[in-house]
Amino acid sequence: MPILDIHFLLQSWLDHGWLRDPQAVGLRTFEAQELAARGFDAISDGGQLCLYEDARLFRRAGRPVPASFKVYLQRGQLGANGLELGYQVHLAGFLRAARQPLPACRVLLEHGGRSGALLFDNGLVLQFATNLRGKPRHYYLTLVEGHVADAQLPDRDSDIDLRAASARHVQAIYDSRDPAELQRLARRGNAALRELASLLA
Repeated sequence: MPILDIHFLLQSWLDHGWLRDPQAVGLRTFEAQELAARGFDAISDGGQLCLYEDARLFRRAGRPVPASFKVYLQRGQLGANGLELGYQVHLAGFLRAARQPLPACRVLLEHGGRSGALLFDNGLVLQFATNLRGKPRHYYLTLVEGHVADAQLPDRDSDIDLRAASARHVQAIYDSRDPAELQRLARRGNAALRELASLLA
């Protein structure tokens, strides 16, 4: 399987709110049997929810980008999928390369602006953080979590709403910022925050 450009893969999450094509990560389907056969580790709550996780390799501008690909199955049906990226992909670089206009989203930031999340109307969550050392110059995309819309799972019999749970999680960590407040914070904030505010203006 050819190694995909990470920006191409991330665009699929932006377009649909989740990764729809299993072939993009070397799978035939997102079903439990396929994931187990391909060596994914499974962590189950013993009932409704099971997380499958495995390492995948992508590329960006000729360099390798290793990531952890995650699949959440609810009662055997796909509920969400995502990527754990670490500090490898610049958030601003991806947003500049993405098709414009960007889907509607809310900006959430921790106090001080060193980390945060973009929460999209389609349920997609992009978490980001500044570089670990030195002054915070750029945000790095650290976690991508895309959620299948409820309408696409008509037979789901679950009291776990993954979209709501993910939104509650990031809202518990970060404060929501409206566009005017984001611009005001950016004027006195770090370089990474100024870069993000400029892109979302």
